[in-house]
Amino acid sequence: MLPRACFLFLFVGSFLNAAETKPFSLGAIVVTADRQQPLVDALADTISVETMRNLERTDLAEALRLSPGVTMSQTGPRNETGVNVRGFDLRQVPVFIDGIPVYVPYDGYVDLRRFTTADVAQIRVSKGFSSALYGANTLGGAINIVSRKPERPVEGDLLTGWFQEGGYQAALNVGFRQGPWYAQLSGSFLDADSYPLSDDFTSNSRENGGSRDNAYREDWRFSAKVGYTPNDTDEYALGYSLQRGEKGNPVYAGDDPLQSVRFWQWPRWDKQTVYLITQTEIAKDTYLKTRWYWDQFKNTLFAYDDAHYDSQKAGRSFQSFYDDWTVGGSLEIGTQLGANNTLKAAVHGKFDRHKEHNDGADFYTFEDMTWSLGLEDTHEFTDRFSAVAGLSYDRRSVEEAVDTNTGVALGGEAFASWNPQMGFFYDLTEAHRLHLTVARKSRFPTIKDRYSYRLGQAIPNSDLEPETAVHYELGYEGVLHDSLTVRANVFAAEIEDTIQRVDNVQPGRFQLQNVGESRHIGAEFGWDWKPNEVFQWTVNYAYLDRQNLSQPNVRLIDTPRHSFFTYAEIRPLNWLSVIPSVEYNGSRYSTSYGSEAGAWAIANLKVAVRLPHEITLSAGVNNVFDRNYALTEGYPEAGRVFFVNMKVEF
Repeated sequence: MLPRACFLFLFVGSFLNAAETKPFSLGAIVVTADRQQPLVDALADTISVETMRNLERTDLAEALRLSPGVTMSQTGPRNETGVNVRGFDLRQVPVFIDGIPVYVPYDGYVDLRRFTTADVAQIRVSKGFSSALYGANTLGGAINIVSRKPERPVEGDLLTGWFQEGGYQAALNVGFRQGPWYAQLSGSFLDADSYPLSDDFTSNSRENGGSRDNAYREDWRFSAKVGYTPNDTDEYALGYSLQRGEKGNPVYAGDDPLQSVRFWQWPRWDKQTVYLITQTEIAKDTYLKTRWYWDQFKNTLFAYDDAHYDSQKAGRSFQSFYDDWTVGGSLEIGTQLGANNTLKAAVHGKFDRHKEHNDGADFYTFEDMTWSLGLEDTHEFTDRFSAVAGLSYDRRSVEEAVDTNTGVALGGEAFASWNPQMGFFYDLTEAHRLHLTVARKSRFPTIKDRYSYRLGQAIPNSDLEPETAVHYELGYEGVLHDSLTVRANVFAAEIEDTIQRVDNVQPGRFQLQNVGESRHIGAEFGWDWKPNEVFQWTVNYAYLDRQNLSQPNVRLIDTPRHSFFTYAEIRPLNWLSVIPSVEYNGSRYSTSYGSEAGAWAIANLKVAVRLPHEITLSAGVNNVFDRNYALTEGYPEAGRVFFVNMKVEF
């Protein structure tokens, strides 16, 4: 049932005019070849809020899979949803919101299902060749979530909706602008009791089909931003975000005898961030940009004896508590050196503190300090030919660590890495561009990588070395016709000291190891075709071949060789849209010893009706043909799901 409050906002919104959603410009990280064309932005995939809304992508995991070469992954034993970017996971492709890192300091991951897209203006996905100004750990690229910024005295939107298995959502965005001042407020709520399994799912002793057991979720998010723009060049913004979440953890339902069955629930997944971003013109054609932030993450995990989730007496049951926080900042300065050259530099500092304990046990504390210095020079040689040269030096030191089995303090270590890169851009005509890039990137092993026993299932490895990768890319983007835009890239990455889970190092125990050398080779292709106002068609395809060169018997996991996504928007009438979409993923390995999630294809359909006063009603069905599929072997995804939504813009 839809929340009653939606009808009040529907009434109020019907008297107001709609406004276009604008991205928060201070939140972007870009490199420019000239004053008009951002080069790294030209390489990065941009996912707009309009696309996310059209395709009903309500969380970041679902939204990011709209980018070619980005596939969704599911860490089934923890019920965490992430993505892989050209084969690199979220430890290697950090997530930023307005340029501020939001990944969990303990393990480098972030559960993207916990982040709704209600307050997002656009998402920018950089692959391989990403700006040196991002800071450390961008081994495979970077994901930057850009928030909203109001442009009118009053603007906003309201979304309410229902979906199958007791699910509903609500979101409200309101922006204000008066002279040089602006404010943006956003709130969202998403709740689901479960999700329906496909009728083709074969029930077993761990999962009887129908509604997926222990698959509930509840997520709240609130964000606020106040900004001041005294002139055309300067801007100052103070922001705050708060998240409250809880989730169940569906049990393993496959047939791999090496997989354990866990009866877990997460009563707390909470995160809050305070940040200040400023940009000031300190001289003609010279600016200073700063980011300062404090981020806190609190997490609680309860492990139970059985599927009743009411007893914690067995040896495998426990209550685990995490209390993490991060404080950091960056200074970025850029200047125009003549008419054709721009030089930028940035220094980042980030202090991470992880504190954990099981109920009744002592706390253990881990601390890391990470520094990064980045330089980037952009030169426009001719009207058609430009180049970007970048270099970063990254360093991480271990300030405090402990063996959680013995309580013995461990000595500090330090890691360091130099990361140069170069990109060339050539405009064949105003409508056709070629690029060639080479970039060396690195990632430091996380606290969890180095020190965790993984509940007795793993052997720590404090001697892990940083991963490094050298990326090569050749690409083209152009407008072949007024209505057809085409993108094509071929790429390769050579990775050394790859950190990968190696199973059965000891009987029943795994270890993260630098397993040696691996390489990724692939291609991406896509087009956007809009011949008229009635029809629009988008196609994305990616091919990825990953090989573990040093240990071929150790499989590289979570990435299909082929991935494909297409959707169309058909508008036979001005007030009616029909949006079909199809997604395909090839098979993928789920464990390093070879268990596999099979290939799958699903179809979705949405119908939207636009009413007067900027009101839109939509209904649809995801996984129309009720396919049984999984991103990770033994953890089936949702079958056929119906939904109904209402949106009011003002």
